[in-house]
Amino acid sequence: MITELSHNLDLKQEQQLVMTPKLQQAIELLQLSTLELNEYLQKEMMENPLLSLEGDYSNQSGSYLPSEQSEGINYENFISKELTLEEKMMGQLGLVFDNDLDRNIGKYIIANLDESGFFNDFQSVTDNLNVSRASVERVLDKIQGLEPIGVATAGVREFLYLQLEELKGVIQDNNIILAQQIVCEYLDQLSANKLRLISKGLKLEIAYVQKLVDLIRNLKTTPRESFTNNHKNNYLDPDIIIKKIGDRFEIIMNKESFPVLRINKYYQKLLKEKNDSKYRSYIEKKLNSALWLIKSIEQRRETIYSIVKDIVDFQLEFLNSGIKYLIPMTMQEVADRVEVHESTVSRATKNKYIQTPYGLFPLKFFFNEGVKSKDGRVSAIAVREEIKEIIAGEDKNKPLSDQKIKEILEKKGIYISRRTIAKYRAELKIPASRMRKRYD
Repeated sequence: MITELSHNLDLKQEQQLVMTPKLQQAIELLQLSTLELNEYLQKEMMENPLLSLEGDYSNQSGSYLPSEQSEGINYENFISKELTLEEKMMGQLGLVFDNDLDRNIGKYIIANLDESGFFNDFQSVTDNLNVSRASVERVLDKIQGLEPIGVATAGVREFLYLQLEELKGVIQDNNIILAQQIVCEYLDQLSANKLRLISKGLKLEIAYVQKLVDLIRNLKTTPRESFTNNHKNNYLDPDIIIKKIGDRFEIIMNKESFPVLRINKYYQKLLKEKNDSKYRSYIEKKLNSALWLIKSIEQRRETIYSIVKDIVDFQLEFLNSGIKYLIPMTMQEVADRVEVHESTVSRATKNKYIQTPYGLFPLKFFFNEGVKSKDGRVSAIAVREEIKEIIAGEDKNKPLSDQKIKEILEKKGIYISRRTIAKYRAELKIPASRMRKRYD
């Protein structure tokens, strides 16, 4: 059954067959996330009374999802239920403004925030609402004090300044005042990590400047970033859990991600008893539709399980020892071993998450090209991990250049260009050596 979908696709390519609605349904089901699948099945069950959802079932390997893991699983965790920044701000207007004019100005400002959460278009407000600039400034000042702090500030400088102002009383005022001075007068030098120039300009010890800069760098740079970081969804339920039992790894399929459908017993009984041809025709039509969906859901589960099993078998070193031991692997290689089309692997791993001993990963995380090493190929992800560890262990007062990192990697038997190191470093969001230099 597992190769049926891929085989049908191959037939279509070779014989130019038209894709049937049933085949299209099977392909669609394969790539759905847990949330999308549950929504799809709820809709199907509303339209087809013969379908029912089984509450409990065993996974492919014969093991049940442990009760402590199954409790509290909620596929709605796959989406954020938080309001947008604009919605959150709109909801607070009634708390600070007691007249329609100020509320309307506030609504206009919030509706016209830029992509970072800043606001600069005073002229638009005064022209469209026929109000004075003083009225806009009065409303804007109150909006900037709402939660999150600093929404609708003019830019990075003002936003940083306002965040520092909020820290007065928590951190010594003298430190806050000096940090605000750096933000106002030396933001360009700060961005370029030119701390010696700041030290000279403020006539302060460079080690003290470093502490002030650390304080500033711990702040958010945009209101939108501040809101997103505070309201992002921090948890995703895995579709698959890899659990080590003794010396082997067990694959546990989350029952929310892989539901089991059954034919409603009441309608099965009716089908045997009813002689009314019109009624029987209706039930038989719904039965055929239900059986195909049940088959497609089961095929989806078997396909994903087989792909995950191949990944687990191939990546035992990673599962035992960590990311540095990830082996290069492509979708085509998995497809060849599982005997399906590469596009089937791509669809089956889309929007699926796997819990491993080393964290939660998208299934597509495991597909990565290798780079040259003395032992053949090493995973690009493993190389990035090596780079991260090398930089983490460097002397922060004398950070390593990309060329030096290249030489260290070569001693480990990994051969990549300086340009590739710079690319991987950027992907890790690690700045260049001149920006990593500290003056403690």
